[in-house]
Amino acid sequence: MVEFNNSQRLGLDLDRHIALDAGAGTGKTTVMAERYVQHLFAAEQRATHLTPPGPRTPMSGLGALRAPKRERTDVTAWQGLLPSEVVAITFTRKSAAELKARIRHRLSQARALPPGPEDQDGVFDPRLRNEGDVEMLLSGLDEAPISTIDAFLNQLVQPYIDLVALYPSNQQVTEERKPLMVKDTLHAVWRIRSIDDAREAGVLNHHQAFLDARNRLVARLGGQDQAEIVLGGLLDRSLFVEQSHRSMIQRAEDMGLPWNGRGPAPVDVLLDTIAEPVAALLPDFASVLHQRLSGWVQEFLPYHAQCVAPAETETQLTRFNHLVRLTTQPVPQQIGEQLSWVWKALLGISTASGLVKPVCSFFPRDLLPTGDGWPSGLLSKTPVRNMTKDEKDALYQRAKNHLPALRTHLSSADGTLIRLLARSAFLLNPMDGFDGMPLDSALRLDPLEDPIPTEAGERGTYVSASLQTQVLSDLHVVHTACNQILARRKSLDNMHDFDDMQRFAADLLLARCPDICRHRYPPAVIDALDGLGDEPWSDAHVSRALTLLNDRPTLQEDLARRYAILGELRRQYRAFIIDEYQDTNPSHYRLLARLWGRRRHHPDDPARPLGAWDPTVCIVGDMKQSIYRFRQAEVSVMRRAVASIRAFNRDESGEQRLDHLRQPGCGRDPRPVGGGGETGSFSNLHDGEPSAPHTFVPFAEEDQEGRPAIAGERLVRRSEGHVDLTSNHRTRHDLMETMNDMFDEVFSPRYHALPGDWHAEAQRLRPARATEHSGVLEWLLPIPGSIGEVPADLDVAVNTFEDPNASAVHLEHELLADRLHALLHQAPTRVWNSDTSEWVTVHDEGPPVRAEDIMILINSRKHLPDLVDRLRARNIPVMADRQGLLLMQPVVQPLMAVLALMARPTMRKAGVVLARSPVVGMTEGEVHQAFTTLDADVAVLPHLIANAPSQSVAELLENLQRLISWGAVYDVFDAVLDDSDLLVAHPDDAQRQFAEAWLAIVQSIGNETGHDAAAIHRRMVEIRELGRQGPQAITKPNASAVQIMTIHGSKGLQAPVVVVSGLFSAGKADASMSVQDNILVTPQVLAGRIQPWRANDRPQDGLWAFAAEMNKAQDKAELRRKFYVALTRVKDRLILTGSPGNASTFDEETGTLSVRIAPDPRTMGRMFIEGLRRATWCAGGGAPWVTQQELQETTLPLFKPQRS
Repeated sequence: MVEFNNSQRLGLDLDRHIALDAGAGTGKTTVMAERYVQHLFAAEQRATHLTPPGPRTPMSGLGALRAPKRERTDVTAWQGLLPSEVVAITFTRKSAAELKARIRHRLSQARALPPGPEDQDGVFDPRLRNEGDVEMLLSGLDEAPISTIDAFLNQLVQPYIDLVALYPSNQQVTEERKPLMVKDTLHAVWRIRSIDDAREAGVLNHHQAFLDARNRLVARLGGQDQAEIVLGGLLDRSLFVEQSHRSMIQRAEDMGLPWNGRGPAPVDVLLDTIAEPVAALLPDFASVLHQRLSGWVQEFLPYHAQCVAPAETETQLTRFNHLVRLTTQPVPQQIGEQLSWVWKALLGISTASGLVKPVCSFFPRDLLPTGDGWPSGLLSKTPVRNMTKDEKDALYQRAKNHLPALRTHLSSADGTLIRLLARSAFLLNPMDGFDGMPLDSALRLDPLEDPIPTEAGERGTYVSASLQTQVLSDLHVVHTACNQILARRKSLDNMHDFDDMQRFAADLLLARCPDICRHRYPPAVIDALDGLGDEPWSDAHVSRALTLLNDRPTLQEDLARRYAILGELRRQYRAFIIDEYQDTNPSHYRLLARLWGRRRHHPDDPARPLGAWDPTVCIVGDMKQSIYRFRQAEVSVMRRAVASIRAFNRDESGEQRLDHLRQPGCGRDPRPVGGGGETGSFSNLHDGEPSAPHTFVPFAEEDQEGRPAIAGERLVRRSEGHVDLTSNHRTRHDLMETMNDMFDEVFSPRYHALPGDWHAEAQRLRPARATEHSGVLEWLLPIPGSIGEVPADLDVAVNTFEDPNASAVHLEHELLADRLHALLHQAPTRVWNSDTSEWVTVHDEGPPVRAEDIMILINSRKHLPDLVDRLRARNIPVMADRQGLLLMQPVVQPLMAVLALMARPTMRKAGVVLARSPVVGMTEGEVHQAFTTLDADVAVLPHLIANAPSQSVAELLENLQRLISWGAVYDVFDAVLDDSDLLVAHPDDAQRQFAEAWLAIVQSIGNETGHDAAAIHRRMVEIRELGRQGPQAITKPNASAVQIMTIHGSKGLQAPVVVVSGLFSAGKADASMSVQDNILVTPQVLAGRIQPWRANDRPQDGLWAFAAEMNKAQDKAELRRKFYVALTRVKDRLILTGSPGNASTFDEETGTLSVRIAPDPRTMGRMFIEGLRRATWCAGGGAPWVTQQELQETTLPLFKPQRS
């Protein structure tokens, strides 16, 4: 059996809620499986003492169980939990299957009696009374809720589908069908011309409001095509749009504003959202800025006639007068207005272009700027008249003395953060901010309001607050209508998708007002049910709704019945174990938390727990591995859940019913001692150790003996259920310690662009892998060689490093392919020694490396084909998880041509594709000859048979024609794959999988369309036109090939050799890709990019600027977490590739290696260099990326890139 360390044993404590903060490779899956088994075996645990048994139905039927009834405990009398009462949620179907397999294996090892000598795997557990108990528990695993969140919600909803679905269905929308339905929905939106059309299309209510909102959006977003892009982006993020809308409603309620989500929101809600990150520090910051700015202004006011008035000859609308007005009035009290006031002050003391730069210059040349068409209004010292030189010097020196404090204040971390947000607040609420500017100043903007003019004016514009809130309201109205139209569209085909099931689950669990009730319940009741609040396990909103229905008994009875069903559902589940919790999005968290509230109370039930959650909850995750923001997963979700767990454990610390299971300063390992050997674990040997029903684990005890006791905040966290697993069993010790130093720098708070709860914290992992071998860290630095001439002979290979047309990516892939070839064939590898100016041969230690031991991680698939080609050119077996679009793969093109000829026998284009393909194998001359003799509107296939290049090809085509005439659609494709040279020309396993995937889609479409070739072809053409939204070319890994995958695809995997490719370009394009739909959705707010005039610049948009800054900051934080995930997949050897600059050279004659270390700050490469600096600094060694002076510093300075 596995020997658990102390932290893992604390994770088995069943008497508290547990949050396992499990670092990479710390054995969390093993702990989860063991915890699940202990829930089943233990009669003494929180769930058995504080919650009643769920509905237990004995298994019936002949042969249900092999063990006779007398040899097993009846399920109704079982003292522990049953598999049906323990929910285990994982992130993927693969991990769910793995977890279930581990649980099954662990259960199958349990024995009610001490195992005999021949039973090597058996483990005696004294809590089992009968040998048949294990079989009884194993039989329950088949239907146990061990699955993904989507599968669990589907299982939850199915018995009640008629209660929540407007259009009940029984088929899942296929992956290739969903984008087509969305496309049809968007087309339907534009076809609607009247209320009757809207009602017929599926819009349930507010039909005229939908028509008006749609028409306004077309004008405001720049036309129908741009509006369609935005609406498509909304539908892709549908559930997250609803979450954002609920957040705004909750914020309005917290602010005491009377807004229920219908109509434009109060602008104060948006201003409060923008100011939230700086709400605590803004009042003091603004007050200090007002005071210091006033001090500077007051120096010149007594000399107005000499220094100010002469500068006002053309206009009194100057920067100085603007600052006088700001400093003579008090700072606003409202937080959003304070933020706007700060930007007004910044506009006066800096240029507009400087304010948007990371480092801004304030008071250029110690005076006010004069650019942007806005005069400074203050003379420099030299032109001042009617003052002596000493008076002028003294005045300007006194004013200059104020500037260092002002600049320090504004350039501080708080000042930079406030400056980022102040512009957004100002554009939403400029107040009188433009009044002090000349009319012809480039900084003066006109508000863009309804009605929007048909043409843009000469002056720039900004989106007014009223227009902004109206656009947000319109987006929500149209989004709701689009969802209703889409639901109607799916109902016509008797289909549903995962989003539907999530909505049905929300309706069933009363996380919101059920859609099926919205046309019957009064608006006040709908608002009450929609107001779930920040504690989703609470039922206060349901109680409010029931009270509001006191005068509507029929509706009250309906809601009470739904509430009773929720209470009974909660009774079914007594424990939850949730894996990969850092990848849980807010919507999933709300739904799961709805099951953790108070269950329906029956007369014989025990008293409710002191905490707010009835079941025992265990969440397992690692905030440093949260990399699914595109699915709205956020670190903040896990932070809130951990805070709740700690709070409820504190609430239950006085629970007297659990006193006999507790010992001060300790957690409890529920596994009995005495049935086996070592403490807290099991063995099939007996050494006479005294028996005990359980053991206690001190919170302060480290995993490794001899280490100092845990103290401080970490000890408090562990005592409140937040347990960190820090023993890494995956990576070799020295490599792990180096990565620890690197991650300390990568996750340092000094790289936080904006403060927020989305940042992960560094966690040092203790190497615990039992090995004496050292780890290896390699950096492959591609450097171009001497440029040579490309040989004209196509049979002569081109040296990539001498090719003038080779890009940095080509060099990187070529070097990587050579290195992997050397590893696989144990060929000697030479490394340049700069000290001795010679090549040194490096001998690899450890076991030989096989192809299946290598995992290559990429951030983007843009250059994947080039990498695959270079590896295959060296006969290295390789398999990529995705290789572009399925319908564009070479093996699929001939199959598409055959389908086209089945649908349209006279299609010449399809005939040419088929003739050129390996199926027929004609040369270009033969193709030309055959099709120039083909008359118009004549069937292509008989003509191909007549002009076939060989007898075997002619026989194949005749067979295809015969099968087509019989209507054997799928047999045609089988014949092409089995009897032609198609898979001979494309022999790799990936192409075979692509052909099978294409056939599966064709058969799925055939089932829907009556197996008609023309209908199938029409649908396949529509799918091909989807472009990037179409089916992807996905492959299942081969057991003996190098695996290439994205960092997202590597979650949960590990490999002896891990290569991280494209390190110095990873992250450059992420920010631009996230806004390509002109829509940004964050948990706080939704923003659509407004552009009324396509030929002109966009109006300045405060809300979009805020959402973009928030998105950018969170993207940067996620990129750091992706870097962590990529590196921690490694077991033995980590290889990083890429060049940190654009000026790396190697002089073969002198042996001089010149590398410019200046990686792009947006990339993982920058993180690697910063982390490498930290590791070098900690080791005290010298390296090109750390200077000797920096090595002497007590704190490592920030990295400054080398100048070219």
